Amino acid sequence: MANKKKGKEIFKKVFIILSGLSFVFFSISAVVNMIVNPQTPVTEENGNPQGDNSAITQIEREIAGYESVLENEPENRFALERLVELNLQRGDLQGALPHIEKLVEVNPENERYQEVLGIIQQGLEAQQTPPSELPTNPETPPQGE
Repeated sequence: MANKKKGKEIFKKVFIILSGLSFVFFSISAVVNMIVNPQTPVTEENGNPQGDNSAITQIEREIAGYESVLENEPENRFALERLVELNLQRGDLQGALPHIEKLVEVNPENERYQEVLGIIQQGLEAQQTPPSELPTNPETPPQGE
């Protein structure tokens, strides 16, 4: 019995030592790999003048993907929501409008969709109406005098 217990103790110690050595080996190899093959992110400073353009093209690709989903499933709620979000990220209220209208049509009980539709419609109205100049009142002296 003592031999069995002693054998288990030796096995545990060998296992712990091997585990520790393998941990050290893999840690050191990862650090050496990072030193030998450094990977730098591509930014404007590193020669990529298209920093914002790549984000825009990514949005364009996502929009195309979700529109293809809508060809097969015209009432896909997730695709419609993402299209609204992506168009709003681009600042394209006109592009977001048909998708939010479809969401309101499909889910009329969802108040969030109705609120977003109202906000988009207000934004489109604000874009269409030129800002009018405020009438000046000659009797009121300018502030600061």
